Amino acid sequence: RHKHLRWAVIAQLFYVGAQVGIWGITINYIVDLIPGTSREVASKEYMAIGTFLFVVGRFLGTWLLTFIKDHKLLAYYGAAAVLLCAAGIFAEGKVAVYSILSINFFMSIMFPTIFALGVKDLGEQTKLASSFIIMAIVGGAIIPPVMGLVADHVGIQASFALPLICFLLVIYYGLSGYQIK
Repeated sequence: RHKHLRWAVIAQLFYVGAQVGIWGITINYIVDLIPGTSREVASKEYMAIGTFLFVVGRFLGTWLLTFIKDHKLLAYYGAAAVLLCAAGIFAEGKVAVYSILSINFFMSIMFPTIFALGVKDLGEQTKLASSFIIMAIVGGAIIPPVMGLVADHVGIQASFALPLICFLLVIYYGLSGYQIK
């Protein structure tokens, strides 16, 4: 009955799928795109950059939410993630790697923002609604294996087309799906 809740579940499923997929394949991506980079260096040095960007993105995003409506910031961050995924697909070397690592900054506010928009104005149904949104984390078990199949059969860069599509759904939620009707 609640369109904004239905779309929150869909958006959360695809967002979590994109996040887990990106986090699960990034080390292999770095090793493939920067020749001579060991898995240890990719893990300790490059992934630390991604984690740092996620943390900074969360703090800055929280501050930006005092000026920008939550659904708009979600759409802006989703659009940035789409562009960075595209760069990760088509660029080469460190440009591609840093593009993928930068997605972490923009993923930082997605989960809590989708959640908050999804349970908005549901009154007594908030607890049930929140459980549906939380169950959507199953996307983290669906998208990564598909990304792995694409990486194995088409190429690791092409596998980032899946998170790109996922972030398009997040953008839709931020632009329209969040509306309470």
